[in-house]
Amino acid sequence: MKKLFFIYFLILNLSTVAQQSENSENTEEFVPTNEWQIVKEGQKIPPGLHIRLNLETGLREAKLIDNNEQQSSSNSIIPVPTETTQEEISRHSLEQAFANLDLSKDDVKTDKTHEEEIRKQFRSYEELKKDFESINMKIQTDQEILINLIDQLNKTDNNDNRKTILTDLEYYLHQYDNAILFSDLNGLDLLIDLLNSTNTNAEIRSLVNLVLGAAFQGNPKVQLKALQRGYIQYFLHLLNTETDDNIILRLLFTLSTLLRSFPQAQKNFLKHGGAELMVKILNQTNNKIVVRALTLMNDLIIEKEQVMDNKQDAYKDIHILNQLVDYGWCASISTRLTLFDTDNFDHIEKIIHAMIPFIDICHRDFIHLIPTLDKFHKIYIKNNLNNDSIYTDMLNNIHIILTKLRQRSSDDL
Repeated sequence: MKKLFFIYFLILNLSTVAQQSENSENTEEFVPTNEWQIVKEGQKIPPGLHIRLNLETGLREAKLIDNNEQQSSSNSIIPVPTETTQEEISRHSLEQAFANLDLSKDDVKTDKTHEEEIRKQFRSYEELKKDFESINMKIQTDQEILINLIDQLNKTDNNDNRKTILTDLEYYLHQYDNAILFSDLNGLDLLIDLLNSTNTNAEIRSLVNLVLGAAFQGNPKVQLKALQRGYIQYFLHLLNTETDDNIILRLLFTLSTLLRSFPQAQKNFLKHGGAELMVKILNQTNNKIVVRALTLMNDLIIEKEQVMDNKQDAYKDIHILNQLVDYGWCASISTRLTLFDTDNFDHIEKIIHAMIPFIDICHRDFIHLIPTLDKFHKIYIKNNLNNDSIYTDMLNNIHIILTKLRQRSSDDL
């Protein structure tokens, strides 16, 4: 492009000069001196002069050539030929100049390359339309995948295939709409059948619980369908009869996803002996199972306490705390705390946190825990030299329980 611009500039100047040469009356001849002088339009310039175009003024200037003077100046940028020289530049010489230019390379090629780069950066309307169409097809694609997975799970007896299918289902069912679609396609019943089958191994049953939990979690429509199908009674039955600790942990997880933020399910849980079963679980030897049951009950009690005013009516007939106490929760939680080793900080922290809502109603059982709580308090104070927030929360909870228990003890006297 620079070459083309230069030729265009040259032609423009030559035509202008030629026109000026033809139209001007050469009535005045330029008289040169040793100083730069402005050459007026139409003046004849004698040969042998030093001529320049002053870029600051845009005017031609000329003077006599001084042999001792360096022919350079900050303003002498473009030498301008005399009129005699200009007349020697013919049309033929211009045609030759154009002929010598290789317009197929350099700037022309660069422009095409740049144009291609720009084109790549901007997609056409049709391309954008295809992108939007592919987005709109996403839901349909998921539907096809779910239908295919359900079909495969129905047909296969191979546990390796089941593991792959269940892992895929867990991924897809975390999406709200997919979980609803899965339940509408009776996928939940298929999972329950697998969970109940004597031919299903422990690993598959564990995965089934994870898939059910993914479908239930935070999804009221799927939770409601599970409630209507009687799944809560079924999970309580499995918890009561299961002997595999890992499956019990998974079942507690699945049950928790069905109960949380769903008061209707919590009522059903209590109606079918859920509180009594939790007390029974609290007397097991597996600490992980005990802590899982403790945490679930504590979370549901706090959920009711913190519910918004406009939802209180839904929880008014739910009395988890009272039912737990009726079935021996106070004595069971007291016994469990004394069995924990002091190094088992996580479990102790959770059981102490779960004791706080029961302080008043369980104070007769908890009062015997004052020596145990004092021991924990001293141990964790020594471990909390850096005021670690983990220990700080634990120590605050112990302090709250001890203060209230001692106060109740003095009141009883």
